[in-house]
Amino acid sequence: MKKFSDRWRYSGFSELNVTPMLDFAFTLLIIFLITTPLLEQNLDIALPSLESKKATSSPNPFVIQINKTGKIFFNDRLVDKKQLESILSEGIKKDPNLTVSLKMDKDLKYEEFLPFMEFLEELGIKRIGLVHVPNEK
Repeated sequence: MKKFSDRWRYSGFSELNVTPMLDFAFTLLIIFLITTPLLEQNLDIALPSLESKKATSSPNPFVIQINKTGKIFFNDRLVDKKQLESILSEGIKKDPNLTVSLKMDKDLKYEEFLPFMEFLEELGIKRIGLVHVPNEK
């Protein structure tokens, strides 16, 4: 019986107490959670200013407007996609470097805008200008 009591006494700790380590880890986590929102989250970037310049007028302006319902207007005239395709095809035959200006409604969804850009690319139009319409006060 004496051998068992001696063996138990000299065996030492068989487990590591991880409670202080967990306390420290949670304290660090709480510190990071509190200080992270206080850090600066945006960068200071010097943006260029919009300057109004007189638009260069070309002899045959190709201005396409798309409203929020998806209706297409060519030079303020309502057209469908087939009519627009024929008009632009004729324009490309006359001038391979044809520039098309796009005016889009601010509420037009991106899902409706992207297929239209692909449509213009399929027609061979490489120069597309996006027209900015300033807010009227």
